[in-house]
Amino acid sequence: MALFGFGYDYEKAGRGVSKNAPKKKAFFEFWEMYFRYAWRLIKLNMLTFIFCLPIVTIGPALAGMTRVLRKYSLDKNAFIFHDFWKGFSENWKQSLPVGLLDTLFAVSAVTAMYVYPKMAQAAESGGFIYTIFCVISVSFALTLFMMNFYIFPMIVSTELSFKNIIKNSFFLTCIALKKNFFTLISVALTAAVLFVMCITNVLSLLFIPFWAITFMGFIIMFNSYPQIQKYVINPYYEERGMDNPEYDYLKPLTAEESVFTDRGGEEMPIDGKGKKKKGKIIS
Repeated sequence: MALFGFGYDYEKAGRGVSKNAPKKKAFFEFWEMYFRYAWRLIKLNMLTFIFCLPIVTIGPALAGMTRVLRKYSLDKNAFIFHDFWKGFSENWKQSLPVGLLDTLFAVSAVTAMYVYPKMAQAAESGGFIYTIFCVISVSFALTLFMMNFYIFPMIVSTELSFKNIIKNSFFLTCIALKKNFFTLISVALTAAVLFVMCITNVLSLLFIPFWAITFMGFIIMFNSYPQIQKYVINPYYEERGMDNPEYDYLKPLTAEESVFTDRGGEEMPIDGKGKKKKGKIIS
């Protein structure tokens, strides 16, 4: 058995991959897609981090990143800077206020989780009310955070008004609650591991500009965008008797469009270990 490819005969042709092969489990499909685009995601992470530095541009920068991640989640090619800038420049009017509000609510939630428990401990009586306020603040913050799983993808993939994007994001947060909690836990675990690494080794901070942003973004896109397709995009085209153009690459080509016949998974393996004829040496 070849270990990590050593000892494998790469001159031997295999059977190929059938386009009708069974769909892989989501866990394995995620990692396969992630490693396929890993180097490009690192470059996208650096680009996003740079554009987030002014803070006020966090929203448009996330919109630019989301446009690229959406293409990768659909297994489509993307020109990193071109698509990032297109997502940034074309969606800044909607993404700018979202980014500012997210920053404001994040600061408010962190403050509430710090202040309300202190006030509850300091209060001689009636401290329970501060605990209730803290729970309400955390619940509101988590709901808003999960709504962001859908806000930015809908900003870059639909022409909905800002009001309808917010409304649909809230509905999708409630409808796909199980999937959203799974995404939330995955992102939270990633952030927690990164936090522990950073406080134990300051060099781990380099993961933020080079890796962490797009990794968590890809988790969100991989889990959330299918919900947008199912409940928002597909019904729009079905009402008009049309097919979602995002699925066009999955359709079989006609005889006129086909350049060759795909026989992946059907061809017989070819043994490339035949005797090779020695060529003449010209001195």
